[in-house]
Amino acid sequence: MSGSGELDEDDEALAARCAEMTAEQRGHTALLALWRLRAPLLVLGLDPGWGIHRSAVEAAFRGMLLPLHDEPLPDPGPLFTSPPEAEPEGVVAEVQLEVLAELHAWTTAREPGAEEAERVIRLARDLSRSLDRSCEDSLWDHPARHAHARYLATVAGGGTAVGYHEARNLRVEAACQDLVAALPPGAGLPGTAAGREALALCEAFSAELVSTLAWRENLGY
Repeated sequence: MSGSGELDEDDEALAARCAEMTAEQRGHTALLALWRLRAPLLVLGLDPGWGIHRSAVEAAFRGMLLPLHDEPLPDPGPLFTSPPEAEPEGVVAEVQLEVLAELHAWTTAREPGAEEAERVIRLARDLSRSLDRSCEDSLWDHPARHAHARYLATVAGGGTAVGYHEARNLRVEAACQDLVAALPPGAGLPGTAAGREALALCEAFSAELVSTLAWRENLGY
């Protein structure tokens, strides 16, 4: 296992790592991976044609923070009667539909097994990697390209071959892994300093995703 914020881009090691976790650790880790993808749903606006209200998404994420032994999740409304089946128009809609599908899966099974935890962690990795590739293929430079380059120069001695968003996601993923491992059994994320730190790290990364997705959408492709 990686630790102390160390980059670990080995996808093959992910399944073994998820299998080694306790059920509670898998739940926390999968939740945090979804938390890294939360802001694009809440900030960028959902297609009105999907019939999904922002309040339903907010309720679903709030419910994720409830301990498993607490009262059942509140009904989040129309979001989870059926995930939208639509062809995404643009990169923002594409990301949102993928995240909504995982959010729907979470509300129906709050204790993810190793495969389910791996899937949602991999989604955060894959979306970050895809966003980096789309930025590289763009005819326009990312507005924060210089800051991104400086960050990458500090990661693993500047020897990493991954892009900025993938590197940031991997660092946050590894940091959250350490924080989850430090949680006492039965502790919820919002009720502990380590859990709150992990949520804050994920929210900061999610805000960066929003900035890049909005920039890509404004380019018109």
